[in-house]
Order: sequence, then C-alpha cells, then structure tokens
Amino acid sequence: MRKSWAMGAMAVLLASGGWTTAQAGDDWDAQLNQQCPRMAAWIQAKQAEVAAHRKAHPLGKPSEPALRAELLKMGDADQQARNAAIADGLKHPELMKAVLAVDAANLPRIKQLVSTRGFPTPAQVGEDGVQAAFLLVQHADRDPAFQTKVLEQLQASPDHGGVSAQEFTLLTDRVLLAQHQPQRYGSQFAMKDGKLQASPMEDPTNVDQRRRAAGLPPLADYACMLGIEYRMPAKS
Repeated sequence: MRKSWAMGAMAVLLASGGWTTAQAGDDWDAQLNQQCPRMAAWIQAKQAEVAAHRKAHPLGKPSEPALRAELLKMGDADQQARNAAIADGLKHPELMKAVLAVDAANLPRIKQLVSTRGFPTPAQVGEDGVQAAFLLVQHADRDPAFQTKVLEQLQASPDHGGVSAQEFTLLTDRVLLAQHQPQRYGSQFAMKDGKLQASPMEDPTNVDQRRRAAGLPPLADYACMLGIEYRMPAKS
C-alpha cells in the first residue's frame, strides 16, 4: 500500500449512508459540529439528498443476493481493520499490518469478479453492495493497474456504473498518484512532519472549483474533518 493513506473515503461514506468509522457517534458529531460546522452542514445536506433520491427511485431486491452478501462481508473486514488502526491513531505497526493483510486477502477476489463479470451494478447487488465493491477497489493499492482498469470502466459507464461522483473522484486521485501524477481533487492526504497534508495536486489554486463541480465540499472543510477523524492536525 502506498504511504499516502486513503484519507478520502470517510466523507463519501458518511454522505452515502455506508460504513462509518470507529470514531463515528455522538462525540464525533459534536466535534465536527463545533470545529468544522461547514463540513457538518455539507454532510447533513448530502445525507438528505441521498435519502430523497432513494425515496424517489427505490431499488428492487438485488438480483444477485449471494454476491451482495460476499461483497458486504469483504467490505466489513476492510472497515474493521481500518477502524482499529484509525482509533489507535495509526501508531501501532501490527494494526497497520492487519490492514495490509485484509487488503491482500480481498484483492484476488475483487479482481476476479471485475474481470469475469464487470463492476457490479446497483441492480445486481444493491447500493451498499456497489459501495462495498468500490471500497475494495479503492484499497487495491497493491495493483494500481487494476484500479486504473476499473476507473476506465466506470468512466465509460452511464452514471459511473452506480458509483457516486464523490467516490469517482477518490479513485481518480488515487490512480493519478499511483501514476506519479498530481491528484486532481485533493482527496488524498499523507503524513508529513506529524501533520496530515494534501498530496501534490494539479493547479491547487482552482482545486475548490473542481471539487465544487464534482459535488465535493471545499478542501479546507474536508481537511478539517480529517483532522478530527485521524486525531491529528490536518492542513489543505
């Protein structure tokens, strides 16, 4: 796994109603409301937007419930390992090794699924199944070529294959960094001198304009949330 942690998925998962991290709860919400009120308001608005969309466009039962269950199981293992490492403040190597072990275990299966059946759709596995599949791809840093392949597949699919615009930007940035290019949306942060700092990005002056076009909050608000989430200072 690249040293630049996937410090981007949290905003999307909170917004889309997917997994939450070990810190999520009353204390986390209180800190967010107090320290990052604009980010808290953005998350609340996004949650309302997603809920309204689901009400207006309800999905039927997934056509492949067994596949959905498998994806959710792998996604849960991914999140449990990361939650433990994040709750620990990313301090203990054994917890980081556990994250890498889960990623290594999940990678062959998600690669097989995508290569033989394509990236799963909401109709097949439900929205939560799609989110789980995306999470596994997002954390497939051992195989950047696979991540690139999935990104290209989603880019060519209507509505990005059921993946939200926010999630799509996360994978875009990861792929760019893996190709030793600057990220585009500022979703990826790395540790530097004891602080979380946005990895190099193209045209940083206009990053908020690109983020706004993709439906993302301003970079400063996002960095504020990461500082709470990872229990350390963050700067954009």
